[in-house]
Formats: sequence, C-alpha cells, structure tokens
Amino acid sequence: MEKQVLAVSRVMVAWQPIGISMGVYDMCLRYLKERKQFGAPLAAFQLNQQKLSLMLGDIQAMTLVGWRLCKLYDKGKMTPGHASLGKSWITLRARETVALGRELLGGNGILADFHVAKAFCDMEPIYTYEGTYDINSLVTGREITGFASFKAPEMSKHSRL
Repeated sequence: MEKQVLAVSRVMVAWQPIGISMGVYDMCLRYLKERKQFGAPLAAFQLNQQKLSLMLGDIQAMTLVGWRLCKLYDKGKMTPGHASLGKSWITLRARETVALGRELLGGNGILADFHVAKAFCDMEPIYTYEGTYDINSLVTGREITGFASFKAPEMSKHSRL
C-alpha cells in the first residue's frame, strides 16, 4: 500500500512542473513578441524561435507522459516504475524548459517582474521531492531489469546518533 501511495503522489507531483513550464512558455512568448531589438521583435530571431520550439515540444511531451500515467492509474496498471519514470523525466524536461525561458529573457530572466526566476527556483524542490531524479531513475531501473541497484545500509550495533 505504501508503494502505491508514493507512486500516486509522484504522478501528482509530475503535473506541477508541467504547469510551471506552460507559464514560463507563455511569459516568454509574450515578452519576445513585445520586446524589440535591431528594429524587430525578439520573436523574429532564429535562435529565439528554436528555443520556443524546444520548449513547446517539451511541454507537449510532458503533458502526454502525465496523461499516460493517469490512464495507467485509472486502469489499475500503473506501477511504481511508471510513476518514477514519469516524475523523473518530466521534472528533468521542465528544468530544461524553464532554463531556456530564463535564457530567452536575457537579463530580465533573473528579475522578479517576469516571474521566470521564481519558476526557475520553484523547479528545484520539485525536481527533488517525492524522490530525487536519481532515486526515481533507480526505481525505474529496478523495475526494468528486476535488479535493485540500491539498498538501505544496515545500522551497526555500535553506531550512535
């Protein structure tokens, strides 16, 4: 039962970075359309369009992974490995997406006015809680291979707190 509760909470946590990424994308798109440089909106420059495309692709992929986890859960087929893979992969992509957003805003990406810096900071705890990226990857690996690559260390009789 405890494993199932953790798996479900990992799925719920996986949706948080999707929403954060969507907000950063929207903020960046508005900013790039409004801000002009060299007589043209920043949205007209190739590198900015490439970064926006990467962000949108990541958001769509994260959404599909989250949707798939919910479908597996609804059918009673979601495993701890599914949940761990979804949570770890989504948070990794979301960190990348938010970092790209910070880059797109240049110096304004670190100012509170644009909320991207806050999103950047909000992503770090999400990346970590409900199991770090590394631990969730190991849970997934255990399910894929059937071998646990980690075990809790045994306490020595002589150890003291």
